[in-house]
Order: sequence, then C-alpha cells, then structure tokens
Amino acid sequence: MTSLHVATVTDSSQPKPVAGRGGNVVAQHGRALFEIVLISGLGIVASAGFQVVATRGLGPEGFGLIAAFLAVINIAAIGSAALRNSVAVQVAATLTFAPPIGRRRPDASLIEAAALGSILTAGLLIASPWLAGSLQSNSLALLLTAGTVIPYYLFARSLGLLQGTGKTRAVVWWSTGAQLMQLALAVAVLALGFGAVGILAMFLATILFASLGSSYQTRHLALSPTTRPFSLSSVVVVLLTISYAWLTNVDVILVRSGVAELAAGSYAAAAVLVKTTLILPATLSLYLLPRFVTNRSNSRITRLGVSLSLAITLASGLLIAAILAAAGPAIVVVLFGPGYEMTAALLPLLALTWVPWAMVQAILVRITSIASKAGLAVLVVSIAAQWIGSVALLPNIQAMIVLNGSIGIAVLLLLFAVHRVAAHRSNSDSANATAGP
Repeated sequence: MTSLHVATVTDSSQPKPVAGRGGNVVAQHGRALFEIVLISGLGIVASAGFQVVATRGLGPEGFGLIAAFLAVINIAAIGSAALRNSVAVQVAATLTFAPPIGRRRPDASLIEAAALGSILTAGLLIASPWLAGSLQSNSLALLLTAGTVIPYYLFARSLGLLQGTGKTRAVVWWSTGAQLMQLALAVAVLALGFGAVGILAMFLATILFASLGSSYQTRHLALSPTTRPFSLSSVVVVLLTISYAWLTNVDVILVRSGVAELAAGSYAAAAVLVKTTLILPATLSLYLLPRFVTNRSNSRITRLGVSLSLAITLASGLLIAAILAAAGPAIVVVLFGPGYEMTAALLPLLALTWVPWAMVQAILVRITSIASKAGLAVLVVSIAAQWIGSVALLPNIQAMIVLNGSIGIAVLLLLFAVHRVAAHRSNSDSANATAGP
C-alpha cells in the first residue's frame, strides 16, 4: 500500500507573499480583481434573471412557496459559506495537496463538510412534518430541499480548497456557472409545466453537478494530515462568518416581528436594495482572504490591503446611497410597482446606515485570515446589543435603523483596532526573528 504523501503546491496561481511598493501591488492585482468583479456581475444578472423567470412562470402563490423553500436552503448556505472560509484559511496557511493514489482517509475539511451537512439534513427531515403543514406543501418538495444540503457543503469545501490555493477565477466561475445553469434549467422546467416542485428538482440537479464537478477538480487538494476537524481556528472562522451573516440579516426578522405587515414588507423591500452595498466587499473577499493569510506576517502589505478595501467599499457604498437617495422613488416603482411609498421614504437613511456594515465586511476578511478570537467577541457582543436595542425601539423603524447603523460603526472601529493590534504584533515578531537569540 502506498503511504500518504503530502507535497507543497507549486501552482503558479497560488497566493504568494507580495513584495514591492504599494503602486506595484495595486497594478499587479487590479486586473485580476476587475475580471473577478465582471464574472461575479454575470452571476448576479443570472440570479436576477431567475427571479424574474420564476416570478412570471409560477405566479404569486407558486413563487411564494419557492421563496419559502429557498429561504430554508439559504439558511444552510450561511453555514456552507462559513465552511468555505474556514477551509480557505487553512489551505492558504499550509498550501498542501495529496496525490489521489495513497490517499485513503478523508481530510479534516471533508469530515467537517459531511458532518455539518448531515446534521442540517437530519434537522430538516425531523422538522419536515411541521414545515409541510406551515408551508402547505408535500413531502416530495421537502425531500428535494433536504437533498440539497450535503451537496451544498461539499461544494463549499471544494470552493474553499480552490480559494485557499489562489484559484479565485475558478471559484467565481463555478458560482457563476451554477447560477447560469439554474437560469437555463428554470426556463426549461417552467416551459415543460413542472411548476414549483420542478424548480426544486432543478436546484438539486444544479448543486449535484456543481458539487461533483468541483470535487473532481480539487481531487488532488487536501488539508495537511496533521489538521484535525473542527480545530479551534476553524471553529472561530466558522463563527465569524455566521455571526456577520446574522448581524446583517436579522434586521428583517426583527422588523417583521415588531411592526405591522405593511411596514415590515416596505422595510424588507428597502433592505433588498440597500444590501447591494455588500456585493463588492463579498467579491473582494474571495480574492483577498488567501492573500491575507499568506502575507499575515507582512504587516505593510496587510495594512495596504485593508486600507484599499475600506476605501473602495466606502466609495462604492456612498455612491449607492447617493443613487438610492436621488432616484429611490423611481427605482422602487420600476422594481416593485405601486404601494411601496414607505420603501422609498426609508431608502436614504437605510442606505447611509448600511455603509459601515459593508466596511465591516471588508475588514472582516483580515479578521478571518487570522482567526481572531477578539474579533469574534466583538461580533457576539454586537449581536446581543442589536437584538436588545431593536426590540426596545420597535415599532419605531427609523430609530432602529439609526441604532443598527451606530452598532455598525462601533463594530467597524473595534475590528479595525483588532487589525492594528495584530499588525503590530506581527511587526514585533518579525523584528524578534530578525534579531535572533
């Protein structure tokens, strides 16, 4: 039997420590970032196209059912995104692969993906009687929904392996390709008259294809055999991602439970528009996360990366806020139709208060790359403050919006302080290593 062998990756696309002046760094990476943004934009267009096709093809009742099931899938996706980040951080830190011959045992990332996916699948199956009654659906739709969960986590694991080795284009193309496939299959399914269950079957087929294809591409990649599943650093990364997802999504739930239905619907519509500010930092994170990991001992590069990310995110966030403030009423009428006057009124304030949350996502890439427990503590405390404050202020939506924006500013400042302390420690460690004993 061939023994397990782990060798260093030599792929030229892997992230490498960067040297040179700041302008050279920007020029070196600007083109790749621009390409990634364009590919991600294609995926966003495909996703929006699916929404239009499903809305028109299913009608309000059918689309309402699909939206409910997609919300269930999205809950699972939050955990899968956390897993992807965790795997990317660990791979970027070790940059290892295992040849297919001789690799007899699954690595830690595969164990984590299978375990998390299985737990969530079991939870959905246990809750299926309640879900079937509350959603007024059948068992086939629930089985199709539950069937997507494990492939979602295996897909996330493969994307994490690719991201960690610097193959960001492959990550973006797999995600965008899946969205394009969903759009094409949705058109075919609805043209054949299969309805909502057909859409769910299409989702399962898409994620199975993406999972199998990306797993084949990453068949030579694995974490170091010394890496244990659910290590402290991987758990911290997972919790960082989930905590941020909670902080930026729970507002709609809190408003829904604390105000009248019309006001809650108006706020939810405004939130959909405003949260487009999160797209750019999310795209940047795909590229920057593995590079922050491999350059975490180089405080100059990490400071430059964080500063550029924050500046770009601030500029884009303010631009989106200005557009929504100036043209919000017209945009609302075009997208949502009449009856959403309150949405237009909420847009200027809501857009402005979401700029700091977009900047938090930009700096969270750095915090995730060092698996910062201090950063996690900041987010956990913020979750409690957001919940308690929002419940106390509602049904005053404007006051809750101001509170949420204020918490975003506080989180941004605290995470920036965590970043600076980590950079200072890195400088000190490098100086000590250079000085020698």
